[in-house]
Amino acid sequence: MKRILLLVTVFLVAFGTVQFSATAQETAEKDYIVVLKSAQTDSASIHTLKELGAEIIFEAPQIGVVTISSEDPSILQKLEENSKILAVAEDVDIRIFDGEAEALNLQEVGKAASVQPDLYEQYQWDIKRVTQNGESWNINPGNKETLVAVIDTGVDFSHPDLKDNLVFGKAFFPGARPGEELKDSGSHGTHVAGTIAANGRVKGVGPELAIASYRVSNNQGRMNWTGILSAITTAADDGAVSANLSLGTYSIMNDKQDRALHLSSKRAVQYALQKGMLIVGANGNDGMDLGKRMKTEPGKGKVYDGPLFDTFTSIPGVISVSSSTNRDTLAYYSNYGSSNVHLASPGGDYGPNWPNPENDSSKRDLEARTLSTIPVAQGSYGWKIGTSMAAPKVAAAAALVKAQFPELKAQQIATRLQQTAEDLGKPGHDEYFGHGLVNVYSALQ
Repeated sequence: MKRILLLVTVFLVAFGTVQFSATAQETAEKDYIVVLKSAQTDSASIHTLKELGAEIIFEAPQIGVVTISSEDPSILQKLEENSKILAVAEDVDIRIFDGEAEALNLQEVGKAASVQPDLYEQYQWDIKRVTQNGESWNINPGNKETLVAVIDTGVDFSHPDLKDNLVFGKAFFPGARPGEELKDSGSHGTHVAGTIAANGRVKGVGPELAIASYRVSNNQGRMNWTGILSAITTAADDGAVSANLSLGTYSIMNDKQDRALHLSSKRAVQYALQKGMLIVGANGNDGMDLGKRMKTEPGKGKVYDGPLFDTFTSIPGVISVSSSTNRDTLAYYSNYGSSNVHLASPGGDYGPNWPNPENDSSKRDLEARTLSTIPVAQGSYGWKIGTSMAAPKVAAAAALVKAQFPELKAQQIATRLQQTAEDLGKPGHDEYFGHGLVNVYSALQ
């Protein structure tokens, strides 16, 4: 049966990183993720797959991962028994129900007479927090030779705060049509891109950085697992310094299905690091202590066998980011874990009085969320909360460190960000904030 993982939103605010429920669905034709023994897709392996009656749906050729489709009910067994195949699993259909961001009411704030950062000054506490009120821009705001990859739902290339920094877009989903690589299938990717490098009424962490969009969701919000891996490897080939992944799934290491996910994503991460690209991942929004043996709920018992991990951020070499608030506390939704958080970054919430026992939404502080760009057709500027909003600040910080210290390698950049982070919570590394809150100003000194 095909497992469906759902990326969902709450209060019509994108949480980005997957919150999922497993749903059973029987279909005559099924898709499978195939991890070849070969480190790259080779003609012999592709020929073998076709001989078994498989249709090739998508490839990540640099790392030997293929999505196939077949109506043969015995195909899984045939694939598992084949000497050219390392692991195989039914495909994971990732859908992002991003919903519309809550757009900022521009009638209330007025229209800027010129391109001035008025919305940054009024609302973007999160950008101010990590850039020391913009002081880091006086050291290095980035440059157009330093590229950050946004692997997401796409980016609106017509946005006035982004268009000068957007250098190209590519699409990584089956059936993509020309032009779709320049659009956002929702609003999530555009919000992430603005967090990294907006330069107009709102500001990003690195307002002069170059951004490339690697769109991995189709117009229905569905993502292809191999497409995500192909986006990662292609971004590395394109010379991106860092890549933001505000998406993912959870994995159980001893599960056969999850083994294929973990092996394939590990290959993508290692390929990226070899090419010099650092991956920054959102740690998830279920308020869970990742890495525990199992999750239980009173009256329900075991929910899943553990230990449970976020598939990408559990891989060595990926910077895992938790979400903090405007009060420097851990956001109520943010996942955490002693071995699963490297850095914290502002992702916003609804203030100190939400959630509350009465479920009284009138107590929410709406300006405790994060403001960034959204597609022009949806209002241009909008609010979201989540680890999805926290991770891109770290991806931008990594790129700025590279711009300032071009001799540093990917892992050295990660180390510098950790060593210069502002310690929050318990002294030293802890399960909520990792090494601390990312501090761009200190990292560039």
